Amino acid sequence: MRIKREWIGLAVLVVLAAPDASAADFHGYFRAGIGGNSKGGSQACFADPGADYKFRLGNECENYAEWEFSQSLYKNKSGVEFVYDGMLAYVTPNASSDFYSIAVPNGQIALRQNWIGAKGLPFSAGGMYWIGKRYYHRNDVHQIDFFYWDVSGYGGGLDEIPIGPAKVDIAVMQSSPSDDGSNADGTKRRTVWRPDLRVTGIPFFLPGSTLEAGLSLHIDSSNANVAQSANKQGVSPWFTVQWALTDFLGGFNKLAYQWAQGSASSMGGGNAPVVDADSGSKQWRVVEHMVYQPTDAISGALVFMYQDKTNVGGENSKSWGAGIRPAIQLNDYFKVEADLGYNSFTPKTGANQDSRGLFKFTLAPTITAMPGPGGTYFTRPVLRAFLTYATWNDAAKSAGIAGQPSTAACVAGSAPGNSTSPFNCDTNGLTFGAQVEAWY
Repeated sequence: MRIKREWIGLAVLVVLAAPDASAADFHGYFRAGIGGNSKGGSQACFADPGADYKFRLGNECENYAEWEFSQSLYKNKSGVEFVYDGMLAYVTPNASSDFYSIAVPNGQIALRQNWIGAKGLPFSAGGMYWIGKRYYHRNDVHQIDFFYWDVSGYGGGLDEIPIGPAKVDIAVMQSSPSDDGSNADGTKRRTVWRPDLRVTGIPFFLPGSTLEAGLSLHIDSSNANVAQSANKQGVSPWFTVQWALTDFLGGFNKLAYQWAQGSASSMGGGNAPVVDADSGSKQWRVVEHMVYQPTDAISGALVFMYQDKTNVGGENSKSWGAGIRPAIQLNDYFKVEADLGYNSFTPKTGANQDSRGLFKFTLAPTITAMPGPGGTYFTRPVLRAFLTYATWNDAAKSAGIAGQPSTAACVAGSAPGNSTSPFNCDTNGLTFGAQVEAWY
């Protein structure tokens, strides 16, 4: 029961630390559920080996939760205000995992955000100063739970400086990637500084559409005593340009192009930089993301994404994915969702350059809260049952999809029970279950 006592103690500390607990804003997100597969055993989830994402509806095997606390620390009559934001997260690897069986040292509990902002200051140019650990202006595709424009982590900056109709965000983030050890005093011998500049809200082309642009630089300042490549790129760029339609078919549409090189080629925040990368490490990506609500009864989303990686952490590949997630609202509290998605991943080097293909389909009758002004697609909470079917090719099987053995082992006649996959040597699988999802 050690973990239980730690959680109780942590909850008490959070409440006691709040200057005025009754004034604190509490936000959060969670998903949890149960599931199984047609061969017996617990739910299995389908992801194309090598792909950076999967189609999530009826295809999430973990329980996950985030708890966010926001508190005004100081505010005066002139409008100057200091605010605090903190967030804890918890995850289990499987829907059926026992909460108390997960050890804290395994990284299952995390401090996601912990920052303070100061706004309304006479020298802030209309923006907000902030320092700490933060989810920083993240752009994601909910359908695949993929954050394609995300430099989150430890840092500080000045947010939302108005310049005409547009706004400018300036920040400097810091990462300390894994290295071959730390100094005697515990300080890291590797660090990457990540200055980030972005401009949003630029009127562009059509009424209701805007252009967003960003540049993030990865500057490697690792200690000279650390073993590192002589050809590393010291300053690595990551460019993003995004066209956003804010009112399109009752929803929105975003089209983004991204290009990165060197240590920025992974296109990720936090501890994601690829240290020692040279100018030959490159990635470019196109993301098309739409959410639609043409009528009160019809809603949904679609996505298309293409990626090309060259020597990104040793990976050379091209991949793409496309999917649609339609829903029909049958009454105020019930809808039926579906999710159809296809992934293709192709290694550009190596002995086997066959494309790994995966198709996944989910049908999910869903009990939902009454839709609000934002439409039905993002209405939460929901309680859904789901049935998921997936099929894949031999290249995906050989790469180990769903824990499958190599194709050679299957050809040789791998006996049932000898495989670590619930689907043995099949090229299709069926899962089922129920899930609750909410944000508040």
